[in-house]
Amino acid sequence: MRIPDVQHRLRELASEHNIAELAKLADELGRRRSKARAPTHSVPIKFVRDKIIAAHRANPDLPYARIAAALNVNPGRVSETLNGFRR
Repeated sequence: MRIPDVQHRLRELASEHNIAELAKLADELGRRRSKARAPTHSVPIKFVRDKIIAAHRANPDLPYARIAAALNVNPGRVSETLNGFRR
């Protein structure tokens, strides 16, 4: 059974047997409201893509972490950009 089916059946049983607790349990099965997402802290990649590529071309031995720190982005974004996953 899927959750909506279980909810429906619990409400039926609550009604048939006059058990309020079953109706409350059915209400507990619903989805909770999602919380607000945390704000982003890094610069959007479209604004720094060319700078990442230029920094890497100027010094290919520079670690991704240092490029990322200089441009205020996550090192993973540097890696994704240089490996063609971020356009």
